Amino acid sequence: MTHTDSPELDQQFADKVAEINERAADEAGRKAMWRTHHHPDQYDRCVLIGETHVCRRCLTLYPVAALFAALTLIGWSLWPDSLDLWFIWLPCIPATLDFVLEQIQVIRYSARRQFLTTLLVAPALGRGIGHELQDSFSWELWGPVLCFCTIWFFAAIAGYRMRNPSL
Repeated sequence: MTHTDSPELDQQFADKVAEINERAADEAGRKAMWRTHHHPDQYDRCVLIGETHVCRRCLTLYPVAALFAALTLIGWSLWPDSLDLWFIWLPCIPATLDFVLEQIQVIRYSARRQFLTTLLVAPALGRGIGHELQDSFSWELWGPVLCFCTIWFFAAIAGYRMRNPSL
């Protein structure tokens, strides 16, 4: 706390302290984003591990996908290689419908539905990643990624605009 004979200097000091505090809060938020890409108003999409919010979809998707990628690399799969395109593309559809319909506010968010659709798509993603690790630029990975991520991207933009009509 300062006190000078100049209210102008006191105000400048207070402004600088507020700026430093704001930067510190922003930095703390950015550090937390590596564990969850959700802002506090979407922490319902996260699980609490200790005092840390971790994205529920990512917590399910990446470990299961990593397991299936590793299994692909050692030559094991739940389905024959000849059916890869079907078993990689088709499981993406329920997860995509869930995400799109939620974003455009046709359905409400459901942790259970998100978990189930993520469990469907995770083996497909893992299988695609396994193919990519064996053969760069594989259609098994990049076809669905380009297709469905494009749909998810535009759905997220549409949903954001619907929730923030003044933007």
